[in-house]
Amino acid sequence: MGLEIGQLVSSKAGRDWRRKYLVVELLDDNFVLVADGKTRKISKPKKKNIKHLVAHPVKAAEIAEAIKAKRKVTNQQIRMNLASLIAMTEKREEGSSNNG
Repeated sequence: MGLEIGQLVSSKAGRDWRRKYLVVELLDDNFVLVADGKTRKISKPKKKNIKHLVAHPVKAAEIAEAIKAKRKVTNQQIRMNLASLIAMTEKREEGSSNNG
């Protein structure tokens, strides 16, 4: 699937179905750790199988850079970046649905 750190994903299976997260760590070819800064804090991210995730084509560059540079990332930063990415994807989906 080719997920990246900082990428916006949403869950398509489990009790967190449709919830949106940011990828905070790549564990291996099948699993990643995700956080949303609210129910899943950066200190205790959720392990998810990538088969159970929908990848969105947007990424939180600020979060990705901080994690790669091993700088501290706060839950507030995760929430703020997540909110702006969600708003961005909803605008895209709204614009594409008006075309047909």
